[in-house]
Amino acid sequence: MAKQLTILFWGFIYGEVIGYISAALSGSSFSPLYSGVFVMIVGFILVNVLDYFIKSPVKKDHE
Repeated sequence: MAKQLTILFWGFIYGEVIGYISAALSGSSFSPLYSGVFVMIVGFILVNVLDYFIKSPVKKDHE
């Protein structure tokens, strides 16, 4: 649960920064809520999908 909350928190922070910079460079309007929430959702999905496909190897007992 703490991992998921951390992903959402940092996703929002990075979304704000990336959204602000991209809006300033492109000359478009900046929407803080949209840019933060969008990156939160994308980051949450990507990390959980990667976690599903990439699992730590199972240790085998030496016989």
